[in-house]
Formats: sequence, structure tokens, C-alpha cells
Amino acid sequence: RCAHCHEENDLALKKTPPDLHDVFKKSTLPSGASATDAEVRRVVLAGKGMMPAFNGRFNEEQMAALLAYLHTGLR
Repeated sequence: RCAHCHEENDLALKKTPPDLHDVFKKSTLPSGASATDAEVRRVVLAGKGMMPAFNGRFNEEQMAALLAYLHTGLR
């Protein structure tokens, strides 16, 4: 779900969404907010700016898997 915008931009978005590679290796997210699991979860579920909300589209297991994947640096 994330790669369409954040990796491939195959939706031809005029404003390219931030790169998620190594997102947790910095102290802040591209928005300037703290790079924490709680903040990433909040943004994914509530949306931000042009990013739609994904509330109700992830169960807890899927959200945990997404956060774990982001912690790998997207290898």
C-alpha cells in the first residue's frame, strides 16, 4: 500500500511523498515530528497532508509488521 506513493510514485503524484528508507535512523520524521512507532502509527492511521488515512485498513498484526519492516530500513 505504501510503495505506490513512497517508493514507485506510479500514481504520478506531483509532490513526491517522503522516502521511507531509514526513516527510523533519524531522530525526526520528514515532517519534523519525532521518529517513533507511535507517531508513524498515528500518521498512517490518521493521514497527513495529501496522504490519506488508513484507519480501519490495518489490524494490529499488520501494523506491527509494517513498523517492524520500516525499522529494517526497507532492505
